[in-house]
Amino acid sequence: MRIVFVHGWSVKNTDTYGGLPEAIAKHAPASLAVEVQHLYLAKYVSFADEVSVEDIARGMQHAIEAEVRPKLAAGERFACITHSTGGPVVRKWIDLVYRGTLSTCPMGHLVMLAPANHGSALAQLGKGRLSRMKSFIADGVEPGTGVLDWLELGSSQSWDLNAEWLGYDCVTSGLFPFVLTGQSINRSLYDNLNSYTDEAGSDGVVRAAAANLNYGKIRMVQREDQLVLDDEHVSLPTAFGVLPGLAHSGEKIGIMRSVKPTGPRTHPTLKWTLKCLGVDSADSYAAVSAELATLTAETQEKERVEEVTKGFLFTRTFYTDRYSMLVLRLRDDRGNTLKDYDLLFTAGAKYDPNHLPAGFFVDRQRNSITPGTLTYYVNHDKLVPSDPKDPMKGKFGLKVVARPSEGFAYYTVAEYKGTFEELSGYLKPNQTLMIDIVLERHVTEGVFRLTQDLAPEDFREQDKGGKLPETP
Repeated sequence: MRIVFVHGWSVKNTDTYGGLPEAIAKHAPASLAVEVQHLYLAKYVSFADEVSVEDIARGMQHAIEAEVRPKLAAGERFACITHSTGGPVVRKWIDLVYRGTLSTCPMGHLVMLAPANHGSALAQLGKGRLSRMKSFIADGVEPGTGVLDWLELGSSQSWDLNAEWLGYDCVTSGLFPFVLTGQSINRSLYDNLNSYTDEAGSDGVVRAAAANLNYGKIRMVQREDQLVLDDEHVSLPTAFGVLPGLAHSGEKIGIMRSVKPTGPRTHPTLKWTLKCLGVDSADSYAAVSAELATLTAETQEKERVEEVTKGFLFTRTFYTDRYSMLVLRLRDDRGNTLKDYDLLFTAGAKYDPNHLPAGFFVDRQRNSITPGTLTYYVNHDKLVPSDPKDPMKGKFGLKVVARPSEGFAYYTVAEYKGTFEELSGYLKPNQTLMIDIVLERHVTEGVFRLTQDLAPEDFREQDKGGKLPETP
């Protein structure tokens, strides 16, 4: 088996792969026939501002065709192991080159370590002025805003790729994707000025829900004052595992860097990566997927409560529940992105924002390039009602108040009034739900009138008149 390793954002040296390549060559079973000369280390540029994820994917295509494909025997496929941004890079390469023809892709295994498949909350901060200055002073490179644009939560680029990916049946096409991530925090890398580096349910950089390729997408369309579920898609099952005791980065507990070339085969990353590479059929893929699901449940139960003394004046207790992410894109029925609006979640018999479960809301981030996209991070364990049989509980909805709310063109309030149970098929722990909200844009008759009076007339105070009927 030939294996290509693909690193993450801002990497400038191949030492980022740590001892993982050598450890795989050393511990791989004879059936994989992995040798050092079968390993390839990617060196892609993410630190130049002008470079985008698609640019890198195009570069990957050229490199694969030049270096790997000529060495593949007939019917042979290579494997790819990625870290962080490397996951979206390789998925973009697949989408760019093999969309609709997955069975012809020369890659057979895609093992993604802590991939930012739905972005990272840190990306928006990484584009800030302070980050740019630090990058230039310390490293002599740019922060790589072209890649950070993709990684920012709710980016149009990640939305488009994930929407397209919902239609991919990778396993049937002989491509086996895996997501392995951690949810431990490397306290030595914690930034006191940035709470995202200590965010529960993440590895300090990427949320488990943002890494997972099990996700859903629904569309809600306004009908008078109601938002109605109009379309729905759920991804095909993808192997996903939360590995114990691992963070995003660092030599001690980083999911990639902590693997030592002479270390034990029992290291979680090495152990499960080798299991993933050994999958050779839909049945074995399903078996490993089930094992990873069991491991995830065990890991999250064991890591739910953590007591830390080192580095603090007193013992601190950290709690980690299971979390979900919602990416909401707001547009109108004419394709315009909404820019000025309020979006509220509601709950309880009266669908009141004040009746949401305590601790439900964790974080909200608005995309800086596409302001019509909001990403919410919520505590899924708090979301589930304690007594779903009680008719006064279990209610869940959302309300959109868009502006302008009056004038020649305006919007009206739209509200979805549902239940926790109705959304449970889409909104699951450790997963992302993409919600496309489409509001009606109302235009009045007064926006365009005709007159046969040829005398000069000031029509700045023209009557708005009634609402126009729907037009194509």
